[in-house]
Amino acid sequence: MIQNVLLGLVCLDIYTSSGLLRPGCGILHNAFHLQQLGMDPILITRIGDQDARPFRDFLARNGIAFLPDLIMAPGSSASIQIALQASGEALITNFSPGVGDTFRLQPAEEALISQADNLHLVLVGNVVTELLRLSTSEKLDKPLVSADFLAFQDFTVERFAELLPYLDIAFIGWKGELTDATIQSIRAITSAQRALVVITLGERGIQVFDTLTAPTFSERFFAVEKVAVIGNTNGCGDAFIAYFLAAYWQNQNLEEAIAQGKTGGARATAWNFALPASAY
Repeated sequence: MIQNVLLGLVCLDIYTSSGLLRPGCGILHNAFHLQQLGMDPILITRIGDQDARPFRDFLARNGIAFLPDLIMAPGSSASIQIALQASGEALITNFSPGVGDTFRLQPAEEALISQADNLHLVLVGNVVTELLRLSTSEKLDKPLVSADFLAFQDFTVERFAELLPYLDIAFIGWKGELTDATIQSIRAITSAQRALVVITLGERGIQVFDTLTAPTFSERFFAVEKVAVIGNTNGCGDAFIAYFLAAYWQNQNLEEAIAQGKTGGARATAWNFALPASAY
């Protein structure tokens, strides 16, 4: 049986205008979508014992597998604040790592990762440290490894160059222009590696730098059909990644994965939160 493992920090989404709290963050959104798409992921994360119930209820409600003996840590869970603009754009600020500050993989989790067919990470906080530690112990030899660099706000070009050799697929949600010097540096770094870098630009399209699925370096741009934002944009990138991976894990076809990813990203614009109401 194919085994898909997710590694990252879940968090409480705090909506500043209403004060509402929702279980969230990228890796939890990924887990929801991948479970809905029949990928049966196993989630490795940490939640704080001070506010565990919303996460436990969410995981049980949506049938998401995790390691019950290892998921809990003393303290509060990670959190972020989300301010929704009139346009539907979600501004995310004030990330607090909570129990993620001391996150370290346990032997049972490392064993699970080493035997996985596919591993996806969201590179927040100590998850980056754990990725580097895993890479030196040959525990990443088997899985196809993908990672979300979010909007690249916590990374430098030098850090990207350090991490890319341990990844097969990298996702970046880029807010700037493709002509930016950072993107040109990422292009050059990718051309010297064996990797697939997928840069999402929202409604502006998707830029791909590819030395994984192509025999030589190639770059391709995929247009995106603009859709009206009925809900908000929080979770659109997470939906794109999950839908992309669900397709790519099955057949390694880039075009099909991009097409399915676009479907997921477009659906997310209709939800009032990062996920459909039924998820909560």
